[in-house]
Formats: sequence, structure tokens, C-alpha cells
Amino acid sequence: MAGVMQRRAMWALFVVPFLIAQGVAGQGTPQSPEQVLGYGIGERFTDHAGVLRYMQTLAAAAPGMVRVQKYGDTNEARDLVQVVFARADYMTRLDEILQRNRQLTDPNTTAEQARVIAASNPGVVYFSYGVHGNESSSSETAMWTAWDIVRNAPEVAGVLDSLIVIIDPVVNPDGRDRYVNWYRQARGIKPNPEGNSREHSEPWPGGRTNHYMFDLNRDWAWATQRETRARLATWDRWSPQVHVDFHEMGANSNYFFFPAAAPINPMYPKHILEWGKYFGEANARAFDANGWAYFTGATYDLFYPGYGDSWPSLLGAIGMTYEQAGGGGAGQILKLNDDSFLTLADRASHHRTSGNATLRASAARKNALLTDFSKFYQTMGDNTPDILIVPGLHGRDRALQELLQAQGIRVERATRTFKATATAHHGYSTRKDFPEGTLLVRARQPRGRLAVTLLQPETVLDAVYSYDISAWSLPFAYGIEAHSVTRAPDAGWVPASVPTVNAAAIAPGTATYGLLAEPGFANWPVVIRYLKAGGKARVIGDPFTIDGRRWPAGTIFFPRFGVTNFAETARAAGLLDIAVPVSSGRVTAGNDLGTQDSYNLKLPRIALLSGEGTSANAMGAQWFFLENTLQVDFDQLPVARVASADLDDYDVIIAPDGSLAEPARNALKAWVQKGGTLIATGSAARGSVATLAEIKLREDPKPPDSSRITRGLRTREERELEDWRDQVPGAILSVKLDPRHPLSFGAGVAGDSAKLYVLHNGNAAFEPDPAFESVGYFTAELSKVSGVISETNLKRMERGSWLATKSIGSGTVILFIDDPIFRHFWYSAFQPFANAIMIGPSM
Repeated sequence: MAGVMQRRAMWALFVVPFLIAQGVAGQGTPQSPEQVLGYGIGERFTDHAGVLRYMQTLAAAAPGMVRVQKYGDTNEARDLVQVVFARADYMTRLDEILQRNRQLTDPNTTAEQARVIAASNPGVVYFSYGVHGNESSSSETAMWTAWDIVRNAPEVAGVLDSLIVIIDPVVNPDGRDRYVNWYRQARGIKPNPEGNSREHSEPWPGGRTNHYMFDLNRDWAWATQRETRARLATWDRWSPQVHVDFHEMGANSNYFFFPAAAPINPMYPKHILEWGKYFGEANARAFDANGWAYFTGATYDLFYPGYGDSWPSLLGAIGMTYEQAGGGGAGQILKLNDDSFLTLADRASHHRTSGNATLRASAARKNALLTDFSKFYQTMGDNTPDILIVPGLHGRDRALQELLQAQGIRVERATRTFKATATAHHGYSTRKDFPEGTLLVRARQPRGRLAVTLLQPETVLDAVYSYDISAWSLPFAYGIEAHSVTRAPDAGWVPASVPTVNAAAIAPGTATYGLLAEPGFANWPVVIRYLKAGGKARVIGDPFTIDGRRWPAGTIFFPRFGVTNFAETARAAGLLDIAVPVSSGRVTAGNDLGTQDSYNLKLPRIALLSGEGTSANAMGAQWFFLENTLQVDFDQLPVARVASADLDDYDVIIAPDGSLAEPARNALKAWVQKGGTLIATGSAARGSVATLAEIKLREDPKPPDSSRITRGLRTREERELEDWRDQVPGAILSVKLDPRHPLSFGAGVAGDSAKLYVLHNGNAAFEPDPAFESVGYFTAELSKVSGVISETNLKRMERGSWLATKSIGSGTVILFIDDPIFRHFWYSAFQPFANAIMIGPSM
């Protein structure tokens, strides 16, 4: 049998390429990008429609070799496509080939079965271009590379004998077109290479991000954006062995390709890193032949799981980032610091060369690639604990489970109670008895390494520096109890479906007095819909007991009285799915439902500051949060108009990360004094709004003279290390909440309403003062939960405020030292932020 397979493979290697070549020749040589677009690569920027037009032209010219497949669309209704390149005989049986390829992702596939598949199946290589819209040369390159493949250019001759190639030519169409359209408007008759000219200075928000100003290259693990979710939904189909994400960096650099820098996520098997070196050597040979400068093993690490190199690597691909000098400021031509010139054609040519070298290298060792790909899955779960998640906060349980399943991670549910010896995540008590409904995420599953990376309490950093945040553990992000277990006992495990919002199936006729709902972020969109429909609601400030059930502070009461068609209004808004009926306002413990210790809820009139003066990423995340997640109406108010706008139109104004000039600060302060609620996050809270509210930041302690001298004599390496640690690159810390403050309602972690885990960036905290309330603060003897932070910073932040409120005149200022909506994945921070918006005006 082996001899037959070898003869077939030899026949395919020599005969089929000849037949395919004859077929392409019969159709005529495929048109170049210049022939289709009317200009050469680098002579102009090509918008998204132009890139798609070229790919469709290739598909029409070589339908047996090229397919353009739509896999989604953007917020601005631009198509997301994957262009598939395969030898004609492979294309006719593509589904069969891909099905056999997916067998390699089954941990139960044996080594022998994997060798058979590796010998007979082509490999799969996936190239992603333009995830950052203003890193523009990569999508130009996509057309060049596609042309090279279809015409069997010498640089890639024969690669389709061994590979199926997937090209996503424009990962971020909205961002690309924002950049290209702006550049076309900014450029003169010919491009100007001088860096001070307008065409080298993008206006806010720039073209890097998508419609909602999200950095899609940080979103692979959190899948918050429609582009990301659409792409990830296709991943199982392709299951590529190699994925390259083409980027650009600072214009005065040169070119980066793998191997990656440290730190490296310890979840990767050794062969992932060895292949990175192999591809780096192939690229180096190609660049050496051209005399081009490059570097490897520096700056770009493989740690944070949300990148286009690290996320695919957690699924067994050799995920790599290639970085070309350029970026949004490079335009079509830029004079560099050494007086040389960098052109768009140069940039695209470099990416073309590295892409072609990667294809050649992949084809040359295709069998080994597939074999190691299978080993990645065969060793899945070896010496790696599983994760147990204990249900407790219904909305958060649901949200976490939805994210895991969107990531293709298998989740199981216990159908009975069980005992297990497990290690609790930080801050939770060790337990041996686990309830029915406990969730199990096994390490031994196709996406086990991804699952464990996202859920384990800490991913160990094996270096002193990371390009991105150093911690992200989802149980802390969602405030859910979790445990690591070496072996979960039989508990009648079944596949877990996403729980319904509420299984109570309430009959509306039983709500003769009203409805009650516990505080929790999942309920806020429903409450907002109900208020929009004319409903009424109050937040009860103290715990109480009614009908034998104890309700926490922050419970929302929906009175029947005064609401027309109460039952129908409640049903239409979805309120009956989250609430419990009550027939009386009389309680058995605590204050009655008519208590004055409550906060009336009304739909606030909201403005979100935007434009120059705000961080595009932070403003975009809050825009997405308000519009899609909280589902509340609001206006985007440009910072430039704050001083002249009629702010009396608003109840709540939100200031995301950024800086406000004095006229804007003065206008906002006057508005607050008249009764407005100003919410500031991140750098806006630490800077402009803290100044407005006269709230001070914790100052650095002054070192003694001996320490000052020691610090002054540090080496450059010691200074760089200390500077990085001082930045606090996304460490997880615990915050103590005031559980009776309305901003804390429903915000605590499972089992502890006075604790909140936060992702802390920077080293700032507010200095507590009797003049304002510290709703959440870092405790004494502060220690990290996960991630990198120096002892000096921990000491600096002890007993410093994380969330503060201050009354100014008739209004309130609310300050979050961090951005609670950072990248839209720290779910437990959504609740205090939503409380600030919805309850803040009534405090």
C-alpha cells in the first residue's frame, strides 16, 4: 500500500503540474494588477473595492485554481473575503482535502494516521493582509502575491503542488478605505516625500482601526468585533499549518520576521519555535540576496494571546508577524532620517519577497509541517490541568460561556454534584464539593491550549519585557469562581449549552404589585428597553427579604402602578425573562419596596466625547459598548465643541482617555455644578478631570539620597527594565468595593460583593481624601493577582482609590483610574461603568 501511495505521489508531483500549466496557458496568462487597475503597485493606493476587483478578475481568468469566497461583512457593509488558491485537481476535491486536514486537529489521531495524511494531503498556508488599515503596503502586496501564484512565477513555482493557499487581502476594509480616501484627498499632483507635509500626518482617528476604532490585531482572543467573529468562524474549515500576518512599523526601521522575541507563551510546544527559526532563515536568504536590512528575535514577542501570530499558534499553526517599515505616516514616498527614500512600491516588494519565501519554505517541508501540526494536537493536555468554573453570577456565566464557545472551545456541564481535589484561582476558597451545573473545560480538546491560556490564573512570563499586557485570565475578567484540577471525576458531563437568561417562565398575571430583578450587567440592556417603552424602575439601596428570598442592595424594582399595559410592556422588553413577580410591597426584612432609600431610573441623555483630544481606541470601545452592548442612545460630542455647545441637553457626559483643554474643562465644571454627571476614565480621569475636580493622584515617595545615587548609576539595561515595570503592563489586581455605594451594586465577584478584580494599566491611584468618596480602592499590603508589576508600584498604590466620586455643586464627577471598557473584554468592570451611567444622575 505504501508503495502504491508513493507512486501516486510521484505521478502527482511530475504529471499534474504539467497538465495544470497547460490549462492555465490555454486560458491565457492572467492579467497583472497593473493591467486590471491601470497603474502599477506603488503608484497609487488601491481601495478595498479595487483589491476585490483584482481578485475577482483572477478568479474569472483561472476558475479552476482561484475562488473568492465571502465570509462576512464589516460595519460599513464592505465584504470580507478569502481567496483560495489550489491546483485544479485539489480544488475539485477541496472539501475532502480539508476534512482530512482537520483530522490532524483531533488529539486521538494516531501518529501513523497523521503520517499517511501528511504524505498525501497538501498543506494549508493562510496569509492575512491589512488588519491595520493604514499599514497599507500589505494589501497592495496581496495582489502581487496572488498574481505570482496564479501565473506560477519563478519565485513560487510549484508551490501549489504541495499547498493550498488562503489569502485574506483586506482584513480591515473600513480602516483601509478611511486611510486611502484621506490620503487621496491630502496628496497633491504628485506625492511629497517631506515628513512635515500634510499627507504624512493622518487626522484623528487614523486608518489603523475598524469602524468602532478597535485594533483588530488585539481582538483575536476576545472576538468582540464582527470582522473577528466572521474570520474565526472559518478557522476550523482551513486549519492552516502556517499563518502570516503582514504589518508595518515605524518608517525609519527596516523589516522584521520571525523568530519572535521573548517572552514566549509556555503553552507552545518546542516545534512551534523551531519552525519560526526555519521560516526566518528562509526569509533571511531572500533578503540577503537583495541586500535588504532586517532583524529577528527582537521587539515582537509571542505572549499576549490576542494577536494574529499568537492566537493561530495556540491552534497549532506556525503563526508569524512580518513587519515592514512604513505605517500611516509613510504615504507613497517618505524621506527618511538618513536622507534615503522609502516608497510604497519598496514596502510592497519586501512583503512580496517574504511571502513568496514563506510559500517556498512551506512547500519544501510540507510533510514535516503536517506531521508536527498533528503532534501539536496529539500532545494536547499532557501535564496540563483542566479548569472547573463554578456557576454563581448568571449573566456573567452566560457571557463567559458565549465567549468560550465563540472561540470553538468545548465546555461541559456537570449533571450532578461531585467531589474533586482542585486548586482555587487566587482569591477563592479551596473546595472539594462542586455543585451540579459546574462547567468543565478540558485541556485535552482541539482548542485546549487556547482554552487553558485564556482560563488559567496566570501565564508565566519568561522574560522581563512584554509588547502588550501581561495578564488576562478570564475568570478574573468575569469575576467567576474557577479552579484548576488534574483530573475531573465523572459527574455526568454533558455538552454545555449557553444558558437562557432566566428559566422561570413568569406568568405576567402574578406580578400584581411589580417585578424584581437582581443587579447585574446582563440586565441593563433589558431595563433600558423597558424604560424606552415607558416603564418605570427604582434601584433599592439596601438588602431586603420578600417571599422568603433575600435580595441584595441594588435590586431593581419595577412597579406596576403608573405603567400603561404593564404586563405587555414588560413582556415586549424582555423583562419577564429576568425578573420575579411580587404581589406586595411589604417585606419581611429590610425596607419596604416603597422606601425612600432608592434611586429613580430614567433614561439619561448621554454625550460621549470624541475627536481630537480623545484616544481613538478608548473612545471607540466606549462607542461600541454604548451602542451594541448597553444598547443606550447617546450623542458623540466632539471635544472641540464642548466649550460652545449647550451642555444642558445632557444628563451624563463621558470623557474617555484623552486630554481636555482649559476651556473645555471650565465648561464641563460649570455644567456639573448645575447638576450634570461627568464620568471620566483612564488618562482623562487621571489628568484633565482630576484637575477639574481637584482630586490628586498618589505621588511617588521621595527616595533617600543613597537610593537616588544608586538609581542614578543604573545601567541602560537596568533603566529599561525598571521603566517597563513602572509602566504596569496590564496586571490584575484586587480592589475593595463599598458594597452599599450605588456604583458597586452587582459589581462584586461571585461570593463577595466587596471585591472586584481589575486590569490595571499604569501606576496611578487617586490619593484618598475626605472631600470625595472612594467607591473602590487598593487595599493595604497589596499583592498582584496575575501579571507583572513591581513591588515599588504595589507599595505606591496601597490604599489608593481606583474609583472615586465627588459632588461639585448640584452634580457629580465619577472617575475610574483605569478604562473599564479597555478592549471590551473585562466584563466584570462593565457593571460599575453602567451603574455610573444609569444610576449616577440619581445619586
